[in-house]
Amino acid sequence: MTPNGGARGEGVRGGAVTASGDGWRRRLQLDVFSWALTLLRPVIVLHDAVVGAVRKLRQPAGAEHFFFAIGGRKLAAVWVSGGDSAPVVLICHGIGEGVGHWSATQAWLEERGVSSMIFNYSGYGSSTGRIRAEHCDQDLVAAYAEVRRRVGAERPVWVLGFSMGSGVAGSGVAALRPAAAGLFLCEAFPSFREAARAAWVPQWATRLGPDVWRTEDAMRTIAMPVCVIHSDGDRLFPVAMGRRLAEAAGKWGELVVVRGMGHSEPYLRPTEEYWGAVVRRVREAQRAL
Repeated sequence: MTPNGGARGEGVRGGAVTASGDGWRRRLQLDVFSWALTLLRPVIVLHDAVVGAVRKLRQPAGAEHFFFAIGGRKLAAVWVSGGDSAPVVLICHGIGEGVGHWSATQAWLEERGVSSMIFNYSGYGSSTGRIRAEHCDQDLVAAYAEVRRRVGAERPVWVLGFSMGSGVAGSGVAALRPAAAGLFLCEAFPSFREAARAAWVPQWATRLGPDVWRTEDAMRTIAMPVCVIHSDGDRLFPVAMGRRLAEAAGKWGELVVVRGMGHSEPYLRPTEEYWGAVVRRVREAQRAL
């Protein structure tokens, strides 16, 4: 199984891995991407440590911290059960986050009868390996397999991507087997290069990295429910980006606009207005079975 869904001339649709012969240039671009993430992440983590962002978060009542394996790497994860038959959401976090940043949201979902699992990408937190775009894609496939090992093939499992995780989830969800019940894209972007430009990276500099996670392209051939949740208060990725993704998904796409929340607020201060859309849709899907 490839970590991204479907071939589109270059190998895999919208993701990091390619079968085309760019050779050394492609490898250099992936290396630049890896170095950039490796350098950027500690800066964000240090800021969160100074302000105590993670320490202040509410913890789930039944959190299980564990590791699972992928390609010689060990990935840290947190599983929180919402009940024996509860629907499941697999969370792909953003560029400056880790499993600890999502404890309050996992607790919020737990209280409403929704199970969730979040994992650290390779090189994040206590996960081993290097931070690489292709590793993130592979990590999603392995995390989904771990969820299925726990709940079986029949229970509905949704994949949720937040910020950078929306690129990982949006590009990779179509290849997951058995098929996911649907996809949530939260504070998402059309492509990683466009996201970088929105984060004030000069356009010439974005060309130094690989053209990965082209989520808008992936949505044009998606064949499952896609709920795009985006705040009009996000100063990093404007709500117009979310609207483009919902429109690209055609009949499968839906846009939920939330008022006034900053880019990182949804997982740090979970609210009914934001995450209620997730709970309602996973419950509706389960009742339809």
